Amino acid sequence: MADGDAPKMLGMTAIRPKERHGLEAIKYLLYNPDTGEVLTRTPKSWALITVFYLIYYSCLAGFWAAMLTIFFQTLDPARPKWTTDSSLIGRSPGLGLRPGQSAEFVDSSMIMFDPTDEASWKGWADRSKEFLEKYEAAAGDSESKPFDLSTLGACGTGNHGYSEGKPCIFLKLNKIFDLEHDYYNDPVDLPEEMPEELKAHISTMTGEAANQVWVDCQPKNPADKEGISSIKYFPADRGFPAAYYPFTGQKGYQSPLVAVQFEPNNAGQLIHIECRAWAKNIGYSRRDKVGIASLEIMRLK
Repeated sequence: MADGDAPKMLGMTAIRPKERHGLEAIKYLLYNPDTGEVLTRTPKSWALITVFYLIYYSCLAGFWAAMLTIFFQTLDPARPKWTTDSSLIGRSPGLGLRPGQSAEFVDSSMIMFDPTDEASWKGWADRSKEFLEKYEAAAGDSESKPFDLSTLGACGTGNHGYSEGKPCIFLKLNKIFDLEHDYYNDPVDLPEEMPEELKAHISTMTGEAANQVWVDCQPKNPADKEGISSIKYFPADRGFPAAYYPFTGQKGYQSPLVAVQFEPNNAGQLIHIECRAWAKNIGYSRRDKVGIASLEIMRLK
């Protein structure tokens, strides 16, 4: 290297950016006068990214709206797309029990009451009344086929049996669109496991009255049978008549009810009850709770 020659630069020298703190850093974040950046982007950069996302989300919304429109074209607003055998539910409706428990005991199916203590049964009576009020409200609708609450007898009035020590529950079938039941209406073609009492009852029914989904409630165990004096059904037909089926979305449609009244004869005994719906299309499984409704009753005094 000749004397006096300056050394050549082999690379660039990094310039340390100026450090800003506190209010000054915030001011430069909002607007940098050196680069013209607003919130770390130049106005051109903000314009480009805004245009990009406007186009992107507009296309996304248009695609979603088009798919939703096509989807709705495949549906009939008056009926479900798949019904009965072609649906996941099939032709076996669940058996519902009303009234339900209070909110704090929603996981229990036990009815505990003292007929001499109004506080112990008032909640059950009030929830029964609230449930039946929906049927009463529809009674004046001439376009619907309302259920006749007078057929519920003693269970449809007063305190629904609780103050007399004979509590009532109400059974109904869950609605399945377009379902027509396959009834047990021939006394010589009844399942072997059907209770003899129910078989005898069916043998007394003739004509259209025999086309019903029958209801039967039984104590589960021998000790439970000893704890029940009587089980009564209202209406006396103890079934859901064929006249209410199929359900096709009729205005004001009401599921028929069967009220069951129990008379415990031993205070302090917990009685296990199982109610079953009987029709050829209704399955039965204790494990999966199919076709049955279970409850427990205890009269405290």
